[in-house]
This record gives sequence, structure tokens and C-alpha cells, in this order.
Amino acid sequence: MKERKYRNRRGRNGKKDSGSSKRFFSSVKELILEKKFMILILGGGIGLLSFFIISMIEDMDLQSIQDIFSAFPEGMIDFFGGLAVLANPYGYWTMEMLSFIWLYAGILFIFTASSLLSQEVENKTIDLSLSKPISRYNFLGSKITFLYIFIMAIIGIFFLITLGSMAASSVFRAEGIFLERFLAAYFSVVLFLGALAMVAKFFSTIFLSTKKSVAVGVMVLFIMFFLGEFYIYMDEVIQGIKYISIFHYYNPVDYLIYADS
Repeated sequence: MKERKYRNRRGRNGKKDSGSSKRFFSSVKELILEKKFMILILGGGIGLLSFFIISMIEDMDLQSIQDIFSAFPEGMIDFFGGLAVLANPYGYWTMEMLSFIWLYAGILFIFTASSLLSQEVENKTIDLSLSKPISRYNFLGSKITFLYIFIMAIIGIFFLITLGSMAASSVFRAEGIFLERFLAAYFSVVLFLGALAMVAKFFSTIFLSTKKSVAVGVMVLFIMFFLGEFYIYMDEVIQGIKYISIFHYYNPVDYLIYADS
């Protein structure tokens, strides 16, 4: 009798876990379908900007740019990644696109991350969502999973357009097309933007307001940028503050230019 009760209980729990898992993947799928046009438009838009930069590099004399920047203060040159970066087509593209990807796409990702939970609270649909066969952890996990898929898809489209543009460029073909470096840079960008989005997601669970979460998220974004990029101008005693900035750990030049060093 006890064994039968145990089997029945285990069966009910198994069905509940199965239903919760199905609801988890269903929630992720719903969010992806809801944002599919945004993924295509944003990924394509950043990709077209990258295509424009690559086309511009075709007509540029990078050696002359290096000569001009060599007269600048060393601190300013280091900010751009060094003279080797400015004289390399990959380096110039990285400086124009990847170094400022937080500005092109990061702010939108912060808005998306901030609104995923808070909009459900503001629209009073969160109770309905949680009343379905899904646990709170799976509910939150589905939002985070979607967020990373969203970022990976947009950056993936951007990188595919870029790779095609570079393959069609005589300047980049002469330099060489490095797929493994490109893949490493892709994951570096995804992890960087994902970390920024997760900071915004954290604030959205505190404020439960899209406007407040976005405002704080963007403010923290610029503070992190300042701490991560301009710490060398601070007093040596407090330069260690750079380690709390996500920007300090993000340097795509290491993957595209200095990968062999």
C-alpha cells in the first residue's frame, strides 16, 4: 500500500516536472517569436553599419592614420588599443564596431532585460503567468534564457553579415580571414553584452518598474565604462576599482589582433 502511494506521488511529481519543463521551453519560444522582427532588424542594421565600415576601410590609407596617431600622447593611443590596431584593417574595424557595441546594441539590451519582468508587473499579467504549470525559478530562468538567445541571434546576424563583407573585401582577404578568431570574438561580445543585460535584469527585480530599471541600468553602464576605460587617470590608490567594471574584462582586440602573441 505504501509502495503504491509512493508510486502515485512520484508519478504526479514527474508529470508536474514535465509540465513545468514544457512550459519553460514554451515561454522561451513565445518570447523569441514575439521579438523575431526586432532580432532581424537590429542584427541587420548593425550588420549594414559594419558593411559600411568595411567598405570605408577599402579606401583608407591605414599607414597614414598610424603616422598621424603616432604624434598623439601615449595614453590616448593606448585608449584606442595601440598603433598596431590602427594600422590593421581588423584593428580599425574592431575599434569602430566592437569597442562601441555597447552603444550600438547594449542600451537596447538593457531596455529589453529591464522590461522582461517589470512589464508583466506593470501590465498585471505576472499572476497569470505564474498560475500556469511553471515554477518561479523556471519562469525567471526562461526570461534569462531568452535574453541570451536574443543577444546571440542579433550578434550572430551582425557577425555573419560582417564575415561576408570581409570575404568580399580585397583588403581583408589580403590580411587573411580568420574564422577561429572571429568565433572567439563573437563569444566575447555575447558574454560582454549578456553581462551588461544581467546587471539590468538584476535591477528590474528590485524596482519592478521599466523606467526606473532602464534609468539605473544605463547609468550603471556609463559608470562602468568610465571606470573600465579611464581608471589610468585616477590616483594609483584607487585604480583597483577597475575590477568591478565589466568593461575591464572586455577587449576584443586580444582575439582579432593579438591572438598569436
